[in-house]
Amino acid sequence: MANLPSRLVRGMLGWPRWRALPAGARGILAGLRSAGADPHWLLMLIFLVPAVLPLAAPGYFFNAHDGHHSVFWLVEFDAALRDAAWWPIWAPDHVLGFGYPLWLVYAPLAYYVAEAFHLLGLGFTAAVKTAWALWFVVGATGIYRLARGWWGAEAALIAGLIYTYAPYHLVDIYVRAAYAEFAALALAPWALLGLVHLWDRPGPRRAALAALALAALLLTHTMAPAVLLPLMIGWVAWKALPAVARGLWPAGARRSAAVWRTLGWTGAAFGLGIGMALIFWLPALLERRYIQEASWLRGTYDYTRHFVYPGQLFGTFWGFGFSVPGPDDGMSFALGVVPWLMAGVAGAALSRNFAKQALGLARPALRTRRAEALFFACATAVALFIMTPAAAPGWAAFPLAASIQFPWRFLAVTTISLALLAAAAVSWLEEQTTTGPFVYLLALLIVLAGFPYTRPELVPVRPADESPLAIVEFEARYPDMRGMTGFAQRHPSEATSPLIAQYTAGEPLRRAAIVAGSGAVLEQSAAANSAWARVRADGPVRLRFYTNYFPGWQATVDGRPAEIAPDAPDGLIGLDLPAGEHDVRLRFGPTPVRRIGMALSAAAALGVAGLCICSRRRAGVQSPAR
Repeated sequence: MANLPSRLVRGMLGWPRWRALPAGARGILAGLRSAGADPHWLLMLIFLVPAVLPLAAPGYFFNAHDGHHSVFWLVEFDAALRDAAWWPIWAPDHVLGFGYPLWLVYAPLAYYVAEAFHLLGLGFTAAVKTAWALWFVVGATGIYRLARGWWGAEAALIAGLIYTYAPYHLVDIYVRAAYAEFAALALAPWALLGLVHLWDRPGPRRAALAALALAALLLTHTMAPAVLLPLMIGWVAWKALPAVARGLWPAGARRSAAVWRTLGWTGAAFGLGIGMALIFWLPALLERRYIQEASWLRGTYDYTRHFVYPGQLFGTFWGFGFSVPGPDDGMSFALGVVPWLMAGVAGAALSRNFAKQALGLARPALRTRRAEALFFACATAVALFIMTPAAAPGWAAFPLAASIQFPWRFLAVTTISLALLAAAAVSWLEEQTTTGPFVYLLALLIVLAGFPYTRPELVPVRPADESPLAIVEFEARYPDMRGMTGFAQRHPSEATSPLIAQYTAGEPLRRAAIVAGSGAVLEQSAAANSAWARVRADGPVRLRFYTNYFPGWQATVDGRPAEIAPDAPDGLIGLDLPAGEHDVRLRFGPTPVRRIGMALSAAAALGVAGLCICSRRRAGVQSPAR
């Protein structure tokens, strides 16, 4: 009787009709394998098509939460690059045209990817849609490679599909349109993969690759250090603590040097990865005091309003609404039926494993990589707890946690951990019997279960949606989305911005105006990170640029540096001019903090390059001479 469940499983999976794959399908897989291709990875890409296909349809999901942001931020990014800002910080058209240091708050790397497609000739919306599609493939491939290394190709196929069709993964794109977060979720498996490879075979090359993946993750989304990086640190600790403990015992003393060597390379990878990300993070941490962050941490963004209730995790509700206090949210927080079932199978296998070990019975199930499976089971449990109201005291104890805004962001962790648990479950099923076509039928089931969530609310793309006017229209509809610098004494409003009429009329922006004294602005122009004006002053005058004052803005008058200051009450740039005709130029540039961040990132990048060169030289020395 004790083996009855296993016999039932073997009976179902070994049923002849389940094993009978068409000869043609087997021939295709064998042909791809013989050609050097990975047939299961290619099959996974085919199964990804229903999730990606809406991106090929006309229109865009502008009604999604950040639908407009995902496009008009690329408009801003492109304008900054074209005005010679190779690492953009200033978004010129936010705050009703006054501008805002957007990429001091939001990590910019994902927009370089979308910008590359725009520079290849795609329109702004098409470029973003192409980038979305790329991130689908990047994320699924990262999960696939992780799972394949641990549990084999068939398990990796299921893991990649569980990840792709996870409800939160599809919420992130088709409900929230959270472009940078979606990209970070795609890069997280690669960061974890880099650490896994480094732990298995420590050395300079693998440390360099792990550092690059970690840096890419940290430069893609601002919430990555708080939500996704703990998963990487937790995995290293999970592997390191038992290894260190074994090395402390006399019987394991020989292993001690190897353990510490591995930890050394892992520490180097983290150090270099964080170092390369300092170009963003150093200014983000030290110059945030110049913006008013309170508006992003209260009201709609108060984390206490966004806890997840257990019933929502098991439900099948799908909606395009917003997160609200209580359990009646307009968006889904479900984990998905298939991920839950596969996690249950993995949990049963782990329980059976430990029971057999305790009783000294036959070889345990899930004998391969059971420690990894247990880690991801624990990671899932921790992430689920953090999202619930039961974790509220912990959130209150760490005030910095409020910057995460939405506890349900930890669904990103479960998207990864449940996918890898599903791979472990497939591995256990394969240990019980030859699965035959079961894996491929399960793959089809995953696609069918997730397909209802792949239908976004598409609307036509207007020319205004791909222009700065989209930002002005958005902020007119949502006044609480207008940022404020630390130099502003009142919330920006339509009454205080003369630029709105110019945006609406499609006119070139006239940012410069004399606000005190007699004179005239004879000529002027403005770009994303610069402005120019030729001014005639009949006497001493006060010239104002309708641009928010912020560290980094510098002015010259007739080629000589000039002092600027924030004009009350809106904190706009002002400067005094003497009588006469003057050439006034304004430019947004680096600050000492930003220069230090760039230098540290450059030094870390050189360190990574040095590791790669060192690895190549070592490989050349070790290779036999011809």
